[in-house]
Parts: sequence; C-alpha cells; structure tokens
Amino acid sequence: MFQNLIITNELTLDKFLKELKYDLYLTKPQIKHMQNIVKSMFMSGYTGKINDVSKFLSSKHRTSITRFLSNSSWDES
Repeated sequence: MFQNLIITNELTLDKFLKELKYDLYLTKPQIKHMQNIVKSMFMSGYTGKINDVSKFLSSKHRTSITRFLSNSSWDES
C-alpha cells in the first residue's frame, strides 16, 4: 500500500497523509492529533515517548495525547 507513496519536496507531509484517506476513519480532532504526532516524530530529539510529542506540541498536554491514543475507538479488523 505504501510502496508508491514517497514524501518528496512536492508532496508535503500533510498531502501524504491525506493520500492515505485516513479522513474516512477519523474525526477532525483525531486527524489533527494524528498529524501532530506524526510531525513530532520528525523533530530532532524525538525518542518515541508521549512526553516528546507534547514537548513539540505545546498547545496540548501529554494526557490529552495519551487519551487520544488509548481511548479513541480504533477499528482493529
């Protein structure tokens, strides 16, 4: 599925994520959280912890991000 999707200068991260059509499955607030989490992963100093994500996204507390990841309904089929 992802083999032909390579992020280039012409294709920004936002456009890349939109091409995955995740907006069919997530609400607008969930989409914003997901975009911010993915963007924070590309920042210098990211170690894979929720605290890192909240550090890069000063508008959200780490518990909000944790709640999104743990309490959102995910279709596991």
